[in-house]
Amino acid sequence: MAQRLATNYAKAYFTVNEEELNQFVSLFTNEHISVDVKVCDNGDRDVILSDHNGEIQLSFCRVGNRYSCDSSYLIRDRQLANAMRKAMKTFRGYGIVHRIYEGFTMVYHYDQGSVVSIRELSGDEETSVFEKSSLNLASELESLFQQEGSEREIESLRQETDRWLDLRNWAKEAAPEKLPAIDTRLVMLSQRLFELEV
Repeated sequence: MAQRLATNYAKAYFTVNEEELNQFVSLFTNEHISVDVKVCDNGDRDVILSDHNGEIQLSFCRVGNRYSCDSSYLIRDRQLANAMRKAMKTFRGYGIVHRIYEGFTMVYHYDQGSVVSIRELSGDEETSVFEKSSLNLASELESLFQQEGSEREIESLRQETDRWLDLRNWAKEAAPEKLPAIDTRLVMLSQRLFELEV
């Protein structure tokens, strides 16, 4: 299975009230991410997230009784990337997120916390992996996300991927003619994992 190298939030936008901003901070502390909040003189808030790769500062500008944050940042820590994905969903964020792997990039477009499209960029090629086509599909995806079964499916898919990778390593030497079929299965498993990771 491909190892994610980094997650680039090319654009991320949140708008929250004060209670939601406190919940936003709590989400990261509950995920064991170091968080520091600075209150500015004008009421704005700077939320600073730290991991072993450095700091990410999110500036929430106060407008009336709401706070908005429009920013971009690169995350190399997988735990922080997963927490930010949860925040994007929970606080109905908007964004363009590049999940960077060796040799290719998956581009996710978020609208009100939901993924509306996924594209794979590899060299000069761009392939559509997922496109939200209807409100019914969105509610189906929401329902799937809420089910714990998806986490079990992810674990099962990872184990199956490992078995196919072992088989591929064996086939390179012993049965090279089986490689195309093995690679086709690995691509299918990889695409399903990307869908569930959303």
